[in-house]
Amino acid sequence: MARKADPEKIKKILEDRGYKDGRPPRGHEVHHIKPLKEGGKDTPKNIIVIKATKHRQIHKNRRERGEE
Repeated sequence: MARKADPEKIKKILEDRGYKDGRPPRGHEVHHIKPLKEGGKDTPKNIIVIKATKHRQIHKNRRERGEE
């Protein structure tokens, strides 16, 4: 089973980046560049904030390629 994201670690990373309350702005989501199930971690280098629509498209494309 894939490891779950650690909300406290992610909140700290976002706070360190200046996001209010450690949360992405409205319409944006946190994305792991290297998925957790592939060994990705909750680290600053592996976490980006992207638009929610882009995030959904990334995961849709991964599913279509059989990567999810």
